[in-house]
Amino acid sequence: MKTRLFFALILLLTSLARAEGPAVTVVTGPSPAPLEQLAAQELGKTLVALFDAKVALTDTPTDAPNRILIGHPDTNPAVKSAIADAWPAELGEQGHLVKSTTQGLVLAGGSPVATLWAVAEYAHLNGIRVVPDAEYLPVEKPAFRLDGFDSVLRPSEEVRAWRTLGTSPASQAVWSAEDLASLFRRLALMKFNRVVFPMQPSQIFAGAVAEGSGIWEGEPIDVTGDLAGRSVFKGAKVFDHPALANATSAEARRDAAVAFVKAALLSASQVGLATQIELESDREEDFDRIAALFPEAGSVSGMAGESVLEAGWLGGGFFPYPEILDSAKGNRPGYQLQTRFLGDQSAAIWSLARTSAGAALEPDKTTETLLLPICGEGVADPFENGIAALTKAGRLILDQDPAFVSGGFMRCYESAEPVPAWWTEAKDLYAKAMGEFYRANTRARDGARPLILRYAKRATFALHYVTAAEAARKAGIAKAAGDDDARIENLELAVESMHNALAIYAEVATEPGDAGAIALLNQQAYTPLLEALEE
Repeated sequence: MKTRLFFALILLLTSLARAEGPAVTVVTGPSPAPLEQLAAQELGKTLVALFDAKVALTDTPTDAPNRILIGHPDTNPAVKSAIADAWPAELGEQGHLVKSTTQGLVLAGGSPVATLWAVAEYAHLNGIRVVPDAEYLPVEKPAFRLDGFDSVLRPSEEVRAWRTLGTSPASQAVWSAEDLASLFRRLALMKFNRVVFPMQPSQIFAGAVAEGSGIWEGEPIDVTGDLAGRSVFKGAKVFDHPALANATSAEARRDAAVAFVKAALLSASQVGLATQIELESDREEDFDRIAALFPEAGSVSGMAGESVLEAGWLGGGFFPYPEILDSAKGNRPGYQLQTRFLGDQSAAIWSLARTSAGAALEPDKTTETLLLPICGEGVADPFENGIAALTKAGRLILDQDPAFVSGGFMRCYESAEPVPAWWTEAKDLYAKAMGEFYRANTRARDGARPLILRYAKRATFALHYVTAAEAARKAGIAKAAGDDDARIENLELAVESMHNALAIYAEVATEPGDAGAIALLNQQAYTPLLEALEE
């Protein structure tokens, strides 16, 4: 029954293709596994999107022209016949290939999920680029062909894990189940193979009854009144997790949180991602309780055994920072990647995913490999210049004052110390990054402009934030000197700069955690500045 429904879905999908596209026959094994069915579905989407193809799906060998064979020699006779003795030695369960043969194009893997990765590789070879928060078609669609492909990939990292949830409003802790399902699909196409759900035993995600949100410290955030960037809240009065927003009791919030985690675990497993709940505890009874509460989880374990990589972990995540840092060495092959905001590190995460899944990227052409198909010529160089300026600014902050962003904005106003000289250097670097990203965006031919614009606007946000900090410090100096006119003048500039920072951030706030960051910065910076001005 499931197979028939799957075939019906493919037929519905491909009926939308225009008549002039090529006719393509996708051949699966006689009893395709669910992930092989997903691979065929994704392949159908790719063929329609790139070539306006008319796709037919069959589970038996055929002489039809334009054949694409998917699966494994042991499960698909057509793949076995086409590959014959050419199946790569030691391909392993995670190895996958895109290979032209006389009997058709073979998209195969050492396991059903690796077959899905082979389909994703075929899309990549035809110019499609998938990053964690989006996927982009090439600006110039390629001519349809099934010959000339000969790609074999073996992942260099056994575990390529993504860490989700969190304990901050400015993180994936506030993503909906639907948001996570979309993310997990893209991660699967990027060839991640595990999702880790870190939890604390007292957290509402772990089934605990707690006051308030139970996700982050404190209550859901009030987002009424005079706020900057308020459009991201879409008229809501409080910022809360969407699954919990309508629950009226602590027990109802707990039940909604547990149901949310169960849905997220299921959506991850449906796209071939192994699931792991990582519990911050040393009590055996906590592990037993969580394992019983979430039988959908593949495993429940303690802290990570793989290296934990932190993407963009600067100032609590408020500032854009494109480097990926290794915060903790693991004792098992592989890594776990955590980031608060996907869009700020699209390029770095894409590069990590490609190389760890077995692709060879030339170091001096990595950015061009990502952007050229989806943006066109002349974009990679200014984009790289912008990345270099962002990185230098971030390293400057980490060297001079790691708590500059996360230590509380109003400490700038509460101090009468001179304005640090490095703040001017940081502003210059963010201004340079902003200019380079806008130059890249201007040169881009549609395609991935949203990706580039995110970088440009986030650099602009950082520039206005530092400007606001500088003005607040000058106001603090004036206050200590008893110069009320200078205090008010500089506070007004600080309010204007922080308003601009958050309004610009709101223009590219595409993730729920972005709205959480804007809520926090209103709470910690913009509203206190207004209150100081009214003193």
